[in-house]
Amino acid sequence: MKKFLSFPVLGIIFIGTTAFIISSGGIVNQTGSPGEGTCASCHGGGSGTTNVSISGSPAFVANQYIPGQTYTVTVNVANNSFTKFGFDAEILNSSNANAGNITTALAGVQIVNVTRKNVTHTTAKTGTGSALFQFVWVAPLTGTATVYATGNAIDGTGGTGGDTPGISSLVLTPDLSAGINEATIGGISGLNVYPNPIKSEFKISYNLIENANVKAALYNLQGQELAEITNENQILGAHLLEAYLPSDLAKGVYFVKLSVNGKQAAQRLIITQ
Repeated sequence: MKKFLSFPVLGIIFIGTTAFIISSGGIVNQTGSPGEGTCASCHGGGSGTTNVSISGSPAFVANQYIPGQTYTVTVNVANNSFTKFGFDAEILNSSNANAGNITTALAGVQIVNVTRKNVTHTTAKTGTGSALFQFVWVAPLTGTATVYATGNAIDGTGGTGGDTPGISSLVLTPDLSAGINEATIGGISGLNVYPNPIKSEFKISYNLIENANVKAALYNLQGQELAEITNENQILGAHLLEAYLPSDLAKGVYFVKLSVNGKQAAQRLIITQ
């Protein structure tokens, strides 16, 4: 995925019936995703094996993403026989369109808006046996997201021979599990917020094992309270609250927090519109 010319070029090259766009550094639309080629379309003949790995920060636990979460995605291109590396990547949904939104390119990386948003190197990165390429991605609210990435170990001679490309992909599914307990609370069991995802109204069910003051409220990811659902003394036993979203609330990820005698538990709530 390097390009050596005698002068900067931005344009479209046609080879047979396949078109790909040249950025000022790497070549995009070569991620190995459906309908695209890879670096191996042009590069080859080098030594060793080029391994391409994909990871996220926060981590993609069990190959899942948290809907609406912002991640730093890292593509690691490694081959012990080389010291220069390039890459190309994109993240697609099941319809092969952009999944979520790539918002920021970090050091040595650029975003190229073609039919599908690509990230590629600005110039080949130098590293002892490997190089890291990073960008910021906001996960979608629903659906599968597949990260397609190709890497190229470059010999630096200016030609396409003597290089060793590699390829990888990572299939991510949304984590729609039952939320996150922020504290162990000793007065409640069976907390459930449903349906999830939602568009307008939802229910909160739980069981009090003792009489308690109960407050339920909706919060954003920054911890700001957006709407109070209830705040009252309740008797022990099963309870069901019905709630409606504020009319001006944007889609995204929120939390329903339940406070029982001052101790809190929470569940993630995904809002679609």
